[in-house]
Amino acid sequence: MRMLLTIDREACAGAGTCVAMNPDLFRVEDGTGVPLRAVLEGEEAIEAARDVAECCPTEAVLVTPEAT
Repeated sequence: MRMLLTIDREACAGAGTCVAMNPDLFRVEDGTGVPLRAVLEGEEAIEAARDVAECCPTEAVLVTPEAT
């Protein structure tokens, strides 16, 4: 299974929750969260990203199916 990891830059407030929860997947750049990997493979990475998405205060972290 492959999923896409993105951040809605319009919605992101730069709270840093994503980096605090998973610095292997995110960084903050110019006050906005940035995913370090666009494509996630493996259940562990996908679940970790989903956990961050659920905790994002502005719901800016998105984990979506990769289009085939």
